[in-house]
Amino acid sequence: MGMLINGIWSNEDRIISNGNYIRQTSAFSHEVPDETINNIIFQPDRYLLIGSNSCQWSHRTMLFRELKGLSDCLPLHIAHGPRLEGYAINGGKPWTVPGTTEEIVHLHQLYSIADADFTGRSTVPVLWDSYDLKIISNESTQIMKALDKAGDIAGSITQGDTDNTTGEPIVTFYPPDLTEEMSCLDDEIYHGLSNGVYKAGFAQTQEAYDHAVQQVFQTLDALEDRLTNNRYLMGSTITASDWKLFTTLIRFDLVYYILHRCSKKRIVDYPNLWGYARDLYAMKGVSSSIDFETIRMASFHNDTESNPFNIIPIATEINWNSPHNRG
Repeated sequence: MGMLINGIWSNEDRIISNGNYIRQTSAFSHEVPDETINNIIFQPDRYLLIGSNSCQWSHRTMLFRELKGLSDCLPLHIAHGPRLEGYAINGGKPWTVPGTTEEIVHLHQLYSIADADFTGRSTVPVLWDSYDLKIISNESTQIMKALDKAGDIAGSITQGDTDNTTGEPIVTFYPPDLTEEMSCLDDEIYHGLSNGVYKAGFAQTQEAYDHAVQQVFQTLDALEDRLTNNRYLMGSTITASDWKLFTTLIRFDLVYYILHRCSKKRIVDYPNLWGYARDLYAMKGVSSSIDFETIRMASFHNDTESNPFNIIPIATEINWNSPHNRG
């Protein structure tokens, strides 16, 4: 996959240790300042969200941009194209960095503009500041929290207590009274499932794979039990935790079940999780944020070393619009 070392691209990568996949901590992972959150609304030409249709972490932030009614405030750029040096920024064609006259081809070049001596992987999502020419954040949770607050501000300005685009009541996906419980559950889901599928897929020893895949299905089993009597993870209230889980579930049967060898069960084999995922999928603005074909193509071409000939398997037959009877 490659990475930047002191601002220079290298094909070296530091994601494997003793056969285990180790995800690097996001380099720009600090909390987004309140001033920036306000500026997203009041300076709509300043910031840019850069994401990828294939990436579950990007998908979280792109969903929030849509669900919080920020499409007119925060432009979105989709990084796409052959990954010759990590993510291509614009299908392999030159792209002018907002706020500059500089043209780049690879996402890592944006990281070097932000920090000439940067060492690490160049990942998405990225919240880019075109005034100060810096990366505000590349950590999905911090961007989600910022967009949640920004959406609340925009909605209260234009519609009082209703959403600025739909006229419906504003939904806060980080309710203060659930913060601690959400944080604990998010951590369990991240380690066991959302990142767990990558630990299984990138494993280079049988022991590492066995441990990772066991955690994946222990987590799925626990979530299936949790949803027996809960409509959402936190009960009747939909939160950011649901959307984080959703972007993993939407990719599971399509990619992780096959490519990452998480093949014990599919999501469609879990009645509660399957109904829950379809509930979220059916919500306004959600299905349009999902590009199933790009998820498949990009994943099988770029994720893991398990598919050296870039064979794209036939897609699993899944009907996301099928009826379901959840209360």
